[in-house]
Amino acid sequence: MSKVDNLIKELCSEGVSLKPIGSICKVSRGRVMSKDYLRDNAGEYPVYSSQTASNGVFGKINTYDYDGEYITWTTDGANAGSIFYRTGKFSITNVCGLLKVNVSNVDSGFLTYILGTVAKKYVSSGMGNPKLMSNVMSSIKVPIPPLEVQKEIVNILDKFTQLEAELSAELSARRKQYDFYRNQLLTFEQQDSQRERETLNG
Repeated sequence: MSKVDNLIKELCSEGVSLKPIGSICKVSRGRVMSKDYLRDNAGEYPVYSSQTASNGVFGKINTYDYDGEYITWTTDGANAGSIFYRTGKFSITNVCGLLKVNVSNVDSGFLTYILGTVAKKYVSSGMGNPKLMSNVMSSIKVPIPPLEVQKEIVNILDKFTQLEAELSAELSARRKQYDFYRNQLLTFEQQDSQRERETLNG
């Protein structure tokens, strides 16, 4: 039996309560920022948008709207319902929602993992534009085990996340190595064919 199993058996013998996001977090949205605004206010602080590539970074500006530990989610578009854990100084655009845990018995990392498994189920695809708006996010109910259980789950999942990142980096390196040698071999073969044609044309 794992440590998590032991903790659940010890601390959650009567089950785990469900809490709506709105009761444990302050829920808000970002603001409109155009590419022109980013260009005119370029700086060091990231601005996150609805995209998921590059960890959602839309650009960087010289000011920030938030500083601390937060969770963001994509409210509109193909990536609606995507969940991100954010720390430090940053801003978000109007197609991002923001969660700030405001109770002492909920770990932001744990909530990030939980929402990552359930948020997509609440995305509405009406009129061909997927959405997960603030009122819906606020109503999502999630299980809240004791804080000690939450932290142990985060500890385990963080290790797997780190391992996944390491494997992805290794795979990417191997892919580049493969591409390099493939190109070398194909170039060699083409050079060989060129020499054969030169010999034949002698």
